[in-house]
Amino acid sequence: MTNLTPKDIEDFWIRVYLNPKLDFRTACANRSYRDLNRTIHGMAKNQSKEKYQKISKVLIGVSDELINMDFNDQISFDISHELKCIELIKAFKTNYGAIDFTIGQAQKWINMNLKYLFALGESRVPGITKNYIFFHIPIDNIIQDLLLHKSKISRIPVAWSRMNNYDMYINYQREVRRVYAEITPMDVEFRLFNEVLEI
Repeated sequence: MTNLTPKDIEDFWIRVYLNPKLDFRTACANRSYRDLNRTIHGMAKNQSKEKYQKISKVLIGVSDELINMDFNDQISFDISHELKCIELIKAFKTNYGAIDFTIGQAQKWINMNLKYLFALGESRVPGITKNYIFFHIPIDNIIQDLLLHKSKISRIPVAWSRMNNYDMYINYQREVRRVYAEITPMDVEFRLFNEVLEI
């Protein structure tokens, strides 16, 4: 017998995976950064705690706006998402100068961060469900391979981390929405990633 609750078990996995010593938003920003930082070339020479904290705060602010703003439809969210990617890229270049940071890397950081925050749930991240139906799937090799295998959705013709064309990016999102018109896009991504392929 155990007196542990399901929340106790969830808190254990959250502690192991995210290590939220400060707060959930910072923990998710840090975890989602690790999902893309290997694709950023030249960072070893330029990384510092202060620089990272500045850019991480921008990511948290960008995510908070996408979580809390009032969007009437998918198009208005998409427009804001593009502006937030550009904002993150500009902030990155301000901090790190000549190091290249692309649309592909910006979308991965933003979209993974939103995914982690959503996975924590409304009780830990109030408001996270508000715009969930509009969230974009994080585009990387794993999801592209799964979507190609499951739904014959063609891969983007460049490496996701080198993608620097928002039209190419958003067209992929639209194709996923078209193929899975009756399912929230992030639900598709969660299920495919978890290898629940009956969608």
